[in-house]
Amino acid sequence: MISTNYSTTLSSTSSYVVLLQKIWLILVLSSSLLIQPMYLPNVKAYSDHPNLFVSAENSLFDNHFYGPMVVEVIVREDNTQLDQALGQPAVTVDGKNLQMVQGSDGNWYAFFANTDKAKQADQAALSGLPGQSVDFGVFCSGSTPSTVLGMDVSRTDGVAIPDSAGLSGTTQGTAGFNSCSGIPTAPSNQNNVVRNIPSLNTNSKVPVGQTGINQNVWPVIQLFTFSDNVRVEYDRSTGSQSVDLNYSDIPNVSLSLDRTGYPAGADVFATIHDAELSIDPTSQNSWTFNVGPNSATFYQAFSVSGKSASGSGLVNLLPYLSTLGFKDNGKLSMDTSDVVNLKTNSVQTSSSLNGVYNKLVTFIETGPHTGIFQSSYGSVSTIGILPNAPRSHSGSITYNLQSSSIVSGTSTTSLTVGNNQNQFGPGQRETITLTDNNQNINSNMIDQLDVFRSSAKIPTLKIGNPITLSSASNVQFYGNAGSLTVPSSVFDSNSLRLIIDTRTQSMTDFQKITLNLGISTQSLKDLLVDPSQSNSKGTNWVNYDLRSFQKQLGISSFSSTTMTLYFGSIGSSPVTIVTPGMIVTGNGLVQISDSAITSIESMPSGLPVFLEINFNTSGTFSNPTDTQPIVFDLFSFGASNNKQINNAIYRAELQETSPNSGVFSGTIEYAVINQLNQFDPNLIKSLSTFGDNIKFLVNTELTDSNAIHFSVLGTQSSAPVTVTSQNNLPTHTGVVTLDSNNYRIGSDVTITINDPDLATDSNSIVTYTSVNDPNSPALDTVGDNSGNILLEVWIKGFRFHQCTINGATTGGLASTGFTLTETGPGTGIFKGVFKMPSWICNQDGTGLMSPVGGTVQAWYHDFRDQYGRSVVIGSIVSPTTKTSTTSPSPYIPSAMPPKITKYTQINDQSGRPLLESPHVGQTIVFNSMFSNTNYQNSQKISYIVQIKDSNNKIVFLKWVDDYLVNYSTSESIQWIPTSSGTYTAEIYVWNGMDSLVPLVDQNQYAIKVVQ
Repeated sequence: MISTNYSTTLSSTSSYVVLLQKIWLILVLSSSLLIQPMYLPNVKAYSDHPNLFVSAENSLFDNHFYGPMVVEVIVREDNTQLDQALGQPAVTVDGKNLQMVQGSDGNWYAFFANTDKAKQADQAALSGLPGQSVDFGVFCSGSTPSTVLGMDVSRTDGVAIPDSAGLSGTTQGTAGFNSCSGIPTAPSNQNNVVRNIPSLNTNSKVPVGQTGINQNVWPVIQLFTFSDNVRVEYDRSTGSQSVDLNYSDIPNVSLSLDRTGYPAGADVFATIHDAELSIDPTSQNSWTFNVGPNSATFYQAFSVSGKSASGSGLVNLLPYLSTLGFKDNGKLSMDTSDVVNLKTNSVQTSSSLNGVYNKLVTFIETGPHTGIFQSSYGSVSTIGILPNAPRSHSGSITYNLQSSSIVSGTSTTSLTVGNNQNQFGPGQRETITLTDNNQNINSNMIDQLDVFRSSAKIPTLKIGNPITLSSASNVQFYGNAGSLTVPSSVFDSNSLRLIIDTRTQSMTDFQKITLNLGISTQSLKDLLVDPSQSNSKGTNWVNYDLRSFQKQLGISSFSSTTMTLYFGSIGSSPVTIVTPGMIVTGNGLVQISDSAITSIESMPSGLPVFLEINFNTSGTFSNPTDTQPIVFDLFSFGASNNKQINNAIYRAELQETSPNSGVFSGTIEYAVINQLNQFDPNLIKSLSTFGDNIKFLVNTELTDSNAIHFSVLGTQSSAPVTVTSQNNLPTHTGVVTLDSNNYRIGSDVTITINDPDLATDSNSIVTYTSVNDPNSPALDTVGDNSGNILLEVWIKGFRFHQCTINGATTGGLASTGFTLTETGPGTGIFKGVFKMPSWICNQDGTGLMSPVGGTVQAWYHDFRDQYGRSVVIGSIVSPTTKTSTTSPSPYIPSAMPPKITKYTQINDQSGRPLLESPHVGQTIVFNSMFSNTNYQNSQKISYIVQIKDSNNKIVFLKWVDDYLVNYSTSESIQWIPTSSGTYTAEIYVWNGMDSLVPLVDQNQYAIKVVQ
């Protein structure tokens, strides 16, 4: 302990759009095309034809189109007036006029297709219901008078219009075209190949669509017979713009999978590149394939837009594919083996069609006219891996004679906390990193390892022996009609969640559940802290998670929920541990009352214990598709018979860092108890037992064999194992410092405590206040009213305290408003300031005296030093100037110790001076030579080396004890850095570790460690 003496003095829009679209296309292709593009036909144009858009223009397929594909043509001009007469753009297809009409957005639109393939498609659709499958509507020949349709179609082979309402002469299928007559009336719309129809300009000041088209025939698909090479040309006043297409077999048709191996339960994302499947250029097309018996290909069986076909409207296009222009494409097959699981999603809502087709896979276009189709929608694929798929087994998928294997497999799991150091400090948030591709279930989205997700394996930390549902059984639901027993199991022996299986059960009005906890009353008593017993104090808690009931079983509110323990049997000897209003959410931590603990302690020890959870509201389930994981734990914290108690379990719900990374991340931190908060329930309430930011409690050092084990069920070498990250959590010896050698009356006295164990929260600044209760033995200290002391200040050899003299009170430390406040969240450095008084109370409080000429001492009561002991540490003096690079000599007591001189050199392992930056793993030796000028005396010394990183965090501390008997001696300590960075080495020489009196100045050395 060192005292301090007193003295009396103290570019263009279109080009930009094209560039963005090209960049987008590259990104889409490089990421397995999992992103759904937006449909922007009105702005997509290329620099050499900025005013002309043709839907079949697609560099991925070399501008090929084929079969019954409908091509959309858009002309976009600067003049988009709707109320002024405008001339129709001059657009041709292979030199034949293409009739354009103006839409309500001011752009000009037209649709065209191949005559023969349109007729073949319509013929196939005739076997179903009108307006479904590849129905083109009805046909009229090119000789149809313009007065009938409101447009000249004489340069076409014919046109397809929505239906025949009001007309005669229309045909369907492969029948020859006729000239139509009559006046078209409102159609029932049999057209299913242009579903997102552009609306027409119907401004009253101009003809409909600027051309006078009859609204009831829109959309019109103009039909042509053309050769392989098809030019779409727009003859503009400033020069022609054109797009060259090729009407022949589609190149670059392919099938791909999102990865080479899949964990059990994963989604399989398959992608087909095939422009010929993009029949409708205005909408996302969907194709459904039956891959079991009764092979089939369906167009729009399940639709994103338009009608979905089923029943008599369902048309199997497989027999028609060749006449439609398909070759090996258009059909999909699969070998599902014992690996593949065929599923539903929000588009394919059924696993069966007409009771005949029972192995369905639906592919949906990523956007209009992209030609890219995926087995997923909303990040849910219709193809998956069975939850119990054997490792290294495979199925297959084939399209266009290209096959890909769907392989089930496992990958190696790893779990780390922080930067691979084996310890981290209190109040410091460290990163949890779980690498586990087995839990990368969906490569198209960020996976969450939620406690309520039955397939998730949750990284878990267990301290002590909390009670969990690991031995629970006999789960029963209770409704108005009686009770229902459902199976349950604990499949994850690490996170110890109870999985309730209601998948084959139904109940419409359950209000409560009961279960056998599988423990005896004595086991429960052994866990709980009973504050009524001598030398026992603490708190007991329920840790619960019932979110699966909220998400799957209709429990929408928990505000009236109760939890009751029964002893011996259900209904016998009830003790309610959670009353209505104590919980409001689906998971949390709630304190058990002391009166409930007293009731439990009165129960016979050998009885079995049962749990009832009464929601006091109705839930319902009917054969749900998933199981329901729940958590019910009992925790205890405090002391029992003077033995520290800490029983809890923490489950980290990590989040994948990015889609398909297989790397999951979260954070973890801990708080260490001290004499002021060790029994405070508010400290327990600050813990986080669930979520991606875990916070746990430490009540003593946890190192070596007692180190924490943060673990998860994983795989290594294809075998299931428990993967563990072991971390030492040592406690720390605090240091208390005064800021000056001397103080004037009225000057500030600044006291600093540096003890990482005092930092209890990485997000907030912690403050400890002084006690101002005259009835407390801790009066005028930083402590609590119960008498626990954290810091006391002495002036002139005794505590700075208050007294009353002749009816007048003179204050002590509390009257100054002194508090210890953390310098920042999680720093563990606390500062407090008070002004030096003119008068202080004498030791027995019978009079006043001046502090001048005395000493100031600060005594820090360290609840756990680096050895786990409770010790009292005296103050030392801080640097006198802010510019000093090393700490000055501390105050030396009047009984002067022998004079010591020290010379230090930093060497490598070979004894050579360290002249260059050392490397990670290199041994660094701190050698010091000591001389004793009073060599006739024997001097006890402690030679100490402390290393801090750039965050001022201690990463190494070691000392050696010796006696300096002769004139000189030397000591050395070795350090091997494990990480690169800038470090500060601090070297101390003290008069033994028990007295903590410095013998020489502290020295500091900056060391930069490189890889």
